[in-house]
Amino acid sequence: MLPCRIAKGVVEGPSRNLLESVAQSIAGTTLLEFPQISGVRVKVGKPHVAVQGVVDYLGVEILRSRQA
Repeated sequence: MLPCRIAKGVVEGPSRNLLESVAQSIAGTTLLEFPQISGVRVKVGKPHVAVQGVVDYLGVEILRSRQA
């Protein structure tokens, strides 16, 4: 499975309440599907959010690596 398909599958899959959950799922699945990589950085942004003030988007960035 290609990394972009992993992200698409997670985003189009069951609803999640937190962007962190989306990022964690993408990172975990990527590490499972690609045993040759040692780490992954995932950035998730959500454009239209209900917050006060002017923002382009809200997002999270996580870095996950294999346990030694």
